[in-house]
Amino acid sequence: MSELLTVAKIGKTIGLRGALKLHNKSDFISQFKKNAKFFLSDGTMLEILSYNSTSSQVIFKDYESIELASNLVNKFLYQSIEATRKNCKLKKDEYFYFDIIGLEVVENGETLGKVVDILEVGANFLFEIKTDEKLVSQGFTKNFFVPYIDEYLDKISIQAKQIFTKNAKLILKES
Repeated sequence: MSELLTVAKIGKTIGLRGALKLHNKSDFISQFKKNAKFFLSDGTMLEILSYNSTSSQVIFKDYESIELASNLVNKFLYQSIEATRKNCKLKKDEYFYFDIIGLEVVENGETLGKVVDILEVGANFLFEIKTDEKLVSQGFTKNFFVPYIDEYLDKISIQAKQIFTKNAKLILKES
């Protein structure tokens, strides 16, 4: 499952025709549409017959009864990174989580650490940074958070696998 991303959790059945509540776990609700294909953890492929974005109800091919659909309750849907890149279009200065996690955080030529998680806090995001061991050995905290705003982020380079920051070391010092 390392090359697959969790995109949704399948919830309870609704009605008798196999409809299920779909709990989106991604930023791309547009990927849930007729004929879209996803995977379960055991490798089973599911194809969407219909999806109602207003109510988040989905019906999968070959699961068009409450009895069959109930077998899918509480399972997770997965999508490949390749399909995600193809089907989910990013706007300028938008990135996939899987491209950001693992990037090195650098400020004025000094490595501060690596991004280990991204947290949504209200309308904003925080990058959780695992502090570089060299800095930890100097007494700095093992983890700190950098807001995803212009005051702290200078540039993100997916190609260089680095995030260039400004003022982030001040956050680390105060952590």
